[in-house]
Amino acid sequence: MFDTKSLKELAAIEVDRPILSVYLDVDPMQQRAADEHKLRLREMLKQVEDDIDQEDAETVKRYLDLEYDWSGRGLVMFSQQALGIWYAFPLAVPVRSGVTVALRPYISPLVELDGLYGRYAVALVDRQGARFFLFQMGDLVAQQDFEGEDVRHTRKGGGSSVVGMRGGSPASGRREAELVQRNLKDAVGALGTFCQTYRPRRLLLAGAEATVAQFRDLLPQPVQGIVVGDFTGTMDDGENEIRDLSFEVLRAVEAQRQKQMVEAVVTAAAKGLNGVVGLDDTLSVAHEGRVQVLVVERDYHAPGYRCGGCSYLTTQPLEQCVFCAEAFIEIPDAVEAVVSQVVEKGGTVEVVDDETMGDTRIGALLRY
Repeated sequence: MFDTKSLKELAAIEVDRPILSVYLDVDPMQQRAADEHKLRLREMLKQVEDDIDQEDAETVKRYLDLEYDWSGRGLVMFSQQALGIWYAFPLAVPVRSGVTVALRPYISPLVELDGLYGRYAVALVDRQGARFFLFQMGDLVAQQDFEGEDVRHTRKGGGSSVVGMRGGSPASGRREAELVQRNLKDAVGALGTFCQTYRPRRLLLAGAEATVAQFRDLLPQPVQGIVVGDFTGTMDDGENEIRDLSFEVLRAVEAQRQKQMVEAVVTAAAKGLNGVVGLDDTLSVAHEGRVQVLVVERDYHAPGYRCGGCSYLTTQPLEQCVFCAEAFIEIPDAVEAVVSQVVEKGGTVEVVDDETMGDTRIGALLRY
């Protein structure tokens, strides 16, 4: 299963032989047969056959023919067989098909998917109980159910216990409200334990609108701090329904958050604060380990140079590195190189829509 650990492992790979990176959209919603996906893969591999080792092409084709179970929506593979490099990640989320050949894995699409669908939880609640789900890239990683005391909606004999309804009384309605409140408090405690155990990066709440609002008010501040949205759901909803509904919310939340992040980078850079824009300045601060959040447009690529000694990146054709005096190596994509560099050093990367950042196309918020 793909996770942040896998991403950092891929970001640290840099070798002297071409690595084949393959992204294949196998979404069953497209209603394409397996043979069509295999044909698509062969067509993509043919486009780069002069740049890759044939053994790598055969490895990814063999995996699709013999090992892949066709249960996901996306498939990502990295291969450099001569150096023992092989990764295959079936994903429950769709990807854009494409192949890349470089001296390190092409990870920007995975960075974007991890930012959108990586390690989040859903708390589905009602007046009596709750169900907690932990998802990683669309896969259900963990689930826990909580059941409180039974909340009866009617009194014996058919009269409603809700105040104002036939047969109800203020006392019985108050008891019911107290019971619901107690159940929700206990569910909050169970959710706290769930979050401490699994450490989700984000949390979505689901259920009836009034119940979700009441539940949210009871959450302790650390848990409230990771709540990013909510949606309507019922206890009868299955795993797939919960996942699909959560995807809709996450996409909307991410679009708004990315807009705010771009504005923060541009504003900070304009005011000379903790922000930079443009490739040259971004490469410089990334080498210093100062990047807290890198923001880059999805299809932005630019050639550059990498120091053979300290891996300093630049777009300038310098004869030797100003930091270690080693020679530079020309690389086809300095943008992808800095994405890997930031991930490897523990920074966050936000891949945003094209033309979001105007002419600069890349920038960063800095740690200091």
